[in-house]
Amino acid sequence: MPILDFRVRPRVEWFYRELVPDPIPAFKRYVTLYSAEERLTLTGWDASIAEMSAAGVTHGVIFAGDAAGNEHVFAALAAHPKTYVGLAGVRADLGVTAALKALEKAYATPGISGLNLSPFMTGVYATDARNYPLYALSEDRGKCVLIHASAHYNPNQPLDLGDPMQVDRLAVHFPRLKLVIAHGGYGFGDLGPTIANRHDNVFIDWSGIHPRHLPPTTLGWINGPLAKKSLFGTNYPCLPYDIVEAWRERIKPANQPDFFYGNAARLLGLETEPRES
Repeated sequence: MPILDFRVRPRVEWFYRELVPDPIPAFKRYVTLYSAEERLTLTGWDASIAEMSAAGVTHGVIFAGDAAGNEHVFAALAAHPKTYVGLAGVRADLGVTAALKALEKAYATPGISGLNLSPFMTGVYATDARNYPLYALSEDRGKCVLIHASAHYNPNQPLDLGDPMQVDRLAVHFPRLKLVIAHGGYGFGDLGPTIANRHDNVFIDWSGIHPRHLPPTTLGWINGPLAKKSLFGTNYPCLPYDIVEAWRERIKPANQPDFFYGNAARLLGLETEPRES
């Protein structure tokens, strides 16, 4: 069974630039909370892909946070098109017109399936009007938008930048836009799953979360109403790839093909049954 990890960072210089040699303040707490020190070394592309493959992970979603980062994602997709899918990053707070042009360029690049927004990094709420042209373009192009809508540990930004209610408002305003609540809305109780269940166009990824930390009610959402909307992810290096086995124990066998691959493949416009590399 193929496995698509919805959020990964390959162990190469650019993707680890905010973690190595010293984590930036926004990520410092994450390293401690996830005991990620042993995964904070650069190993290169081949080793990164081999590490994924050893755990059965066949595909990974990589991402940028701004237009400059997109160039690195473009290069990675060109070099490893069978392994990685990309999400672009743009900063509307630095200029709406420039951000829109950067996103248009990204959407014309093979392998880019959507937009990644991390309000806890930029300090700009997902519902800020400056982001709306980006959503309109994404909706028009059939792309998805992944929003960090969960608790965060950036000490320099308020917690409500991750409030999943922002995704609820966006779903009302953009009913055809494929929206993804990142990290399960963790820290906000059942709000994330409730919003994903409420809107046909809202999905939810469970990246960076060990299932042992989820209550039975949340696992009930994943195995029940959200079985066709839940997406597996590690947020590597937060969690190692072998977290796959912990999730296998908690996802019903009938739901596993969708949870580990099918839901994400349909969302990103990939083959639902990929050819062997």
